[in-house]
Amino acid sequence: MSFLKSNKKLVWILLIAAIGGFLLWFTNRSELEKNGLEENLFISGQIKGAGGLQLFLEAPSDRGVISVAQTEIAEDGSFELPANIPGLGLYNLRITDINGSTLWLPLQPSDHISLRCKLTDFSFKPGLSGVKWARTYAELMQQTKRFETTQNELQQNPKKLDQTAIQQAYTAAKSSYEAFCALAINQDLSSPLNIMLSMNLLPTTGFEDWNSQHLSTLEKLSEAYAQRYPGQAASQNMQAQFAQIEDAFFAFTQMTNGSMAAPAISLSDPSGKMRSLSSLKGKYVLIDFWASWCGPCKSEMPNVIAAYNKYKSKGFTVFSVSLDEDPTKWKEAIQSWGMTWPDHVSDLQGWKSDLPQRYQFDGIPYTVLLNPEGKIIGTNLRGKKLQDKLAQILK
Repeated sequence: MSFLKSNKKLVWILLIAAIGGFLLWFTNRSELEKNGLEENLFISGQIKGAGGLQLFLEAPSDRGVISVAQTEIAEDGSFELPANIPGLGLYNLRITDINGSTLWLPLQPSDHISLRCKLTDFSFKPGLSGVKWARTYAELMQQTKRFETTQNELQQNPKKLDQTAIQQAYTAAKSSYEAFCALAINQDLSSPLNIMLSMNLLPTTGFEDWNSQHLSTLEKLSEAYAQRYPGQAASQNMQAQFAQIEDAFFAFTQMTNGSMAAPAISLSDPSGKMRSLSSLKGKYVLIDFWASWCGPCKSEMPNVIAAYNKYKSKGFTVFSVSLDEDPTKWKEAIQSWGMTWPDHVSDLQGWKSDLPQRYQFDGIPYTVLLNPEGKIIGTNLRGKKLQDKLAQILK
């Protein structure tokens, strides 16, 4: 093929692409005009391998996902997506319904963002540019992928690690991931990206293993957003989120620092004799909420038994509270599982019992550790955490 013919072909390709791009531009802006909206956000770029697919910009809400804008990706992967958004917030960029095709973006009016990537890299390496936080976003994507890979490997456990080693490896990976997020937030407290970064610092599984230093980071972030984005929903949500976490953490510390007495429990044992938690004052007491039908309870029980046998001579005992409804199965489990301590009680109401509400738990096994004064000094202690706590206080 001659040089002239090659260039003519290239000219035609560029002309067709330009016409297609103009039609795409016109169509998208027609949608904005039809709805009486002005463009205040523009996302463009090229996603190789995504030609002919639909690209959606969506916003999560309490009413479900709201569609903000959409466009068709050109055959060469190029696209333009103008949109109108009300303010700073977390939005979802999605390609049709392909698995792994979701990209979360913290967007605000006036953003002009470019993406350049392959379809296979879209969800974790989108080649984002055009905003101040682009480089940190790329680092976050890689840190997230690394953390998720570690979680998957630990779940599959090809190295046949025991539970202690798995927990230690997970804790180390999680701590490293959170450290990255906290550092990034503190380097630019008003960055829109902090909406995403802060999610990784929340106490999603309770406060027992939560790094309480995150509370200071979340407080500074809340104050910065209040100044930088006054009146905006994202700022108000950030402040409300911090206030809720602060209140919950205060309640948790009150529950575990020895200042709060355990709610009273006085129930029948398997023989019908009344046994009261208060009768055990003067000892360290592990209240163990369990049930004969609970598989995880059965798996954890050897650890509780080992703790009882090791420390019973040092003023430690167990007060078992069953959420069973069948008295026969309850009694059989006490014997067959080897629960040799004397204090076993139940109201035989299962989850209809008022104890889960009074002790604030929604899953078993669940434990509460009391000091000799009957005050709470630990909750949800299982496995190595229980052994470490007892070793600390019963030297």
